[in-house]
Amino acid sequence: MRNGEPERFENVLELQTAHLALMQRQQDQRSAGGGPVDEADITAFLDRVRRTGTVLATHADRRIAQRVLDYWTADLLDASRGYGGPVTTESLLPYEPVEKTEERAALAEGRGTREYIRLAAQARQWRDTRSSGYLLSGKALRSAERFGRDPEIADLITASLAEERREARRARRRKRIAAVLTLGLVTAVALAGLASLRANFAAETAAAFEKTNRALSDDKAILDWTVAALDQEQQMQVEQRQVALANATEARSIAQSRIGALAQRQAELDAARGALADIVVSERLSLSSVPDSVREDVLRILALRLAEGRLDPSALAPDVNAALAPVAAEVSGTVFNLDLKGYDPDFLGRPLPLPGLTPLVEGATYLGGEAVPYLHHSVIYDRLRPSSLISAVNFDRAAQLVLPATSTPIEPDPRLPPQLRPDPSRFDGGLVSVDYVDRAMIAWGDFDKGDPVRAARMLDQSIQIHLNKAPVHPATADAWSQVVSRIREIHNSSASRVSFFTGPIFRRGESKVPASLWLIAVSLRDPVWVPKGEVRPFVAEAFLIPNRPDTPTEQPWHFAITVDGIERATGLRFPSELVAADRGRAIVNATEGDRLAGRAIDLNAPAADVRRRAMHDLVQALESERLAGSEQAKIVSRLIDMLANTQKLRTEARIGVTSLLAGLPPEIWSRSDWIWLKGKARRAVVLARENVPGPEEGALLDRLAQTLGLDMPQLRTVMISYASLRPDTAQDIGNRMKKLGWNVPSVEWGADARGMNEVRYNPQEPGAEADAQLLAADLMAAGRTVARPVADARVDRHALHVLIGGQMR
Repeated sequence: MRNGEPERFENVLELQTAHLALMQRQQDQRSAGGGPVDEADITAFLDRVRRTGTVLATHADRRIAQRVLDYWTADLLDASRGYGGPVTTESLLPYEPVEKTEERAALAEGRGTREYIRLAAQARQWRDTRSSGYLLSGKALRSAERFGRDPEIADLITASLAEERREARRARRRKRIAAVLTLGLVTAVALAGLASLRANFAAETAAAFEKTNRALSDDKAILDWTVAALDQEQQMQVEQRQVALANATEARSIAQSRIGALAQRQAELDAARGALADIVVSERLSLSSVPDSVREDVLRILALRLAEGRLDPSALAPDVNAALAPVAAEVSGTVFNLDLKGYDPDFLGRPLPLPGLTPLVEGATYLGGEAVPYLHHSVIYDRLRPSSLISAVNFDRAAQLVLPATSTPIEPDPRLPPQLRPDPSRFDGGLVSVDYVDRAMIAWGDFDKGDPVRAARMLDQSIQIHLNKAPVHPATADAWSQVVSRIREIHNSSASRVSFFTGPIFRRGESKVPASLWLIAVSLRDPVWVPKGEVRPFVAEAFLIPNRPDTPTEQPWHFAITVDGIERATGLRFPSELVAADRGRAIVNATEGDRLAGRAIDLNAPAADVRRRAMHDLVQALESERLAGSEQAKIVSRLIDMLANTQKLRTEARIGVTSLLAGLPPEIWSRSDWIWLKGKARRAVVLARENVPGPEEGALLDRLAQTLGLDMPQLRTVMISYASLRPDTAQDIGNRMKKLGWNVPSVEWGADARGMNEVRYNPQEPGAEADAQLLAADLMAAGRTVARPVADARVDRHALHVLIGGQMR
């Protein structure tokens, strides 16, 4: 390698860091009027990336590394370089796993030393006593890490690292307390970080987006020129430029991730300024005691508290009170006095109007469905509940702001009538609030650019209103917050501008607590991927989060639903172009029963804890009155399918499936809408018995068979007549019925069976109709189309007459 560089990167993080550094170097050279990075440097970098494949085991890491290879290979092909080298993109070298013998050797290394013997003994002492006195720290902990492949020493190291982190947190907490108690120390901390943070905060955010946006726009311009000028032979270069563009988009995503770090720094800054303001109030300090460099910040914090009613002016020193008056006038005021534009339908660069309303929904809205404007969003209100019906939001990723915290209280929108104020009791029962529109969605743009404190207050006033708060279970709050945050970051990551629609779904008759919350994200497809002259299509994704105590915290796609499904549930009518652009339009909208039925397969999982959780969830679902019978039937149907194929199941799964079915109350099988399940279950029991079950499973099968009436003697005679069937096929049906306990003396051809699929019974015989329905269900489970029970007084009172002549299923 050149200049003594290592032959490869040690991991994908080191590779990405070098990739971004090389991108920055090339951008800086071009900005200064120079050319691109030297070809030799790029080819050397590519060689290191290619060799890094030998240490990258996961598919995700190898995909990232391959993208970097593609990016810089495409850069070499830039027409401005005139590069004459190879034109094909190289692939990563194969992963080279460490041999087991090497691992054993590495584990054995040092085991005979005194240090290893001492650490092993100390690890056993810690394992037996769990006393923190045996934990490691400092140099001893660092030194022990080379023996980390020993399981007991590894546990000791893990516990020591955890204790070290806890001690570090305790130390930081002690420092914060000392800082609050000592004015001089707090002032020093504030002075150390405040000036540089305030000077660089907005610049860093803007610079991160500016660099990546400039690279992205340059790539797009070059790509447009290439598509127009190059001939067919050079089309391959165009495709590789598209790869480069995708990587530039990824770089912008990395820059966007810095927003989180900047937000954390802002929170620390807020804490330091708040602590300083607390001391000014608690110590009744004069203004002269506050250093000049932070005096304005302290006054603005105090003015904000005064405007929000959280500060008694009499608690301040006279000179602080006097200096506070003009600052309070600047900070005070309300966002509702501004000329709020609300949601902009042309924000994306293509019209996206608010959804239409059905007449029934429109009649229940405030002002006939007219949207109420706020900062960067608008809301249509349901006046009958009252509640938000739909919130429409514009969000610009490239113009995000990180602003100070304000602790603005939740208040009603002064523009709305009192009748639209929701019932405070909606949060009873341990419910918490989540925002339909959160702060990050609207924290962008250049409003009140010169005064971040006033801007933050205006921002919070737009969302800290009662009708923007949805009462949900704590588990739902966690799931909703994670989905909204994640989709705000990853939805169509190449798009700078995104529009969101959010709202609740209520059960019929419910006016306080929504049954679920929904979110739709919409953007435009990147123009690079759209043929010249065509309109950029929408990209849309929809999500539905149920409001339940046990709502799982999942990845967003686990809550995916179709836009069409949200339309049907809400009465809203989204533009047809948006519905057609739905990425999830192929999704079958799953119900709770579908989700739980899907959990049944976990009964056959190798891991015992997975089986236990699945068993617990399914027992709860089948015993709970919360789940409708039709939804429970979906779970039972899946369990019956598994019972019919017990040869594919583990012993634990066979016992679990059989015990769930045997545990159902007998009366549930007699429900008219479950009779088809009863027939299906009876046949599954017969098949399961043929696989020679073990003692425990056999006992459960016997219990289930008794519940299903399988082992009870049938007093009715079943006469089977068939037509349009082969004799052996008809006889097979008769044999299957015999295995289910039916008394079938004969199966005969009969002309009257042509075109029929019926089970005839004598209506004057008690119980004959129920028996006919069960026999029809058994025939259906045996492979026949639905055979209708038909009353026929000519049938013998102690018999059932089956006519089979219709089409097979």
